[in-house]
Amino acid sequence: MKVKRLSIGLSPVTLERAKEHLRVMSSDFDNNIRGLLEAAITAAENYTGLKLREYEYSVTGDFARVIKTGIMPIKEVLVRVDGSEVDNVDWEDSAVILLDTCAGSKIDIKITTGFDIFPDDITAAILLITGKLFENPADSVENLPKASSNLLNAYKRWGR
Repeated sequence: MKVKRLSIGLSPVTLERAKEHLRVMSSDFDNNIRGLLEAAITAAENYTGLKLREYEYSVTGDFARVIKTGIMPIKEVLVRVDGSEVDNVDWEDSAVILLDTCAGSKIDIKITTGFDIFPDDITAAILLITGKLFENPADSVENLPKASSNLLNAYKRWGR
């Protein structure tokens, strides 16, 4: 299977929310905070194995009834088998599952990731990481702040 990221959606935590958390009232640090916020989201994604922004992916390859994509959480799926759109597709964790009535040779899947309601504990973890990066700009951050990793542990994909 070939997996390709097609697009990146909006950040799950806004610049305004990060500035509020950091108690920054001016726009003097906006570019810096925006970059730190993106780094914090990426750190949380790397730690959990989840796609926290809304991404769009293309997965192509030979036909199979169960396609393990490694992409989570899946929000929406569009499947084409030999160029024809397929209905009655299901997904569980990072696997796309086709019904037994479907057959073909090539498969093309478009996956949209994300949460319908973004979890508050992940938001808090991202804000804590952003704060750590903002307070220690010259420090090499080797580990996530303990509170943020504790908040993210419930979402971590162990054994990936």
